Amino acid sequence: PTDSDSDGDGLSDGDEVDVHGTDPTDSDSDGDGLSDGDEVDVHGTDPNDADSDDDGLSDSDEVNTHGTDPNDSDTDDDGLSDGDEVSTHDTDPLDDDTDGDQLSDGEEVDTYGTDPKDADTDDGGVSDGVEVLIDGTDPLDGSDDVADVDSDGDGLMDKEEELAGTDPDNPDSDGDGLTDGEEVNEHGTDPNDTDTDDDGLTDGDEVDTHGTDPNDFDTDDGGVGDGDELEQGTDPLNGDDDELGGDDGGTDDGGDDGGDEGGDDGGTGVDEGGDDSGTDEGTDDGTDDGVAPVEGAEGLYLGGCGCSTTAQPSRSLAWLGLLALAAGLRRRRD
Repeated sequence: PTDSDSDGDGLSDGDEVDVHGTDPTDSDSDGDGLSDGDEVDVHGTDPNDADSDDDGLSDSDEVNTHGTDPNDSDTDDDGLSDGDEVSTHDTDPLDDDTDGDQLSDGEEVDTYGTDPKDADTDDGGVSDGVEVLIDGTDPLDGSDDVADVDSDGDGLMDKEEELAGTDPDNPDSDGDGLTDGEEVNEHGTDPNDTDTDDDGLTDGDEVDTHGTDPNDFDTDDGGVGDGDELEQGTDPLNGDDDELGGDDGGTDDGGDDGGDEGGDDGGTGVDEGGDDSGTDEGTDDGTDDGVAPVEGAEGLYLGGCGCSTTAQPSRSLAWLGLLALAAGLRRRRD
């Protein structure tokens, strides 16, 4: 009764009983490897169902092992469930075309009977996609394959380039430093996009220079993109050093930004609160409390905000103006 969260899962006992129907004495009610709190607050999964999307993979396996969506039974939308891809076909549940032959994994398995992990199932020299989509030949019969050429020597035959939308006469259609063949056959990147994951680094630089994943915006899953990490000087392969919510050019409280709270604005005496409009708070007519400004000392008011958007007089003139004003007030009282 003295602990509102008896099992330490991030959900109060009351919420577990009254809202979620979970066990307030068991931090992982469904035993899937994710705490009830993480399921509710982080992943949006069902804390009472070990496999929220019924794809044959536990929520924990999807989140921590495969990187798939525990709320989507077919994360890559290829027509095969994540569970079937992992457990039955050994295909990539995050890539709708595991072998890069321009036929989706689902089409290969369910429609054509081809191998979704082999771009040329019949080993006839022409990819399954070209046979099906261009030549109209049987992707399961190597004897009917129509010979093709690779004009630019990039590892993709000309007809494969036609399917991919790349230039058959340019080995690196997008100019990212990887050949079209390397992108399609080795890395699974887009041969028509220099930066497949939009992290600010070209695919070639990710592969050849930084060792980051050109298909993953944040390779180390630290919360900061690979390109941003390199700009910050952190390691895009080490999630522990990611600088979340880094300096965005703003100023800290009390910092010198020409008008921040208590900040130095170049000696003009900005009142606390950063009001640099030329008048003190509540003043809108160039005067403060009915006291007229001193001629020749613009921006200086008795008890007012000593700042102005116009050129400022020197400090000596300012003091002279104030002294003159004080003398004038004394004469007025007399």
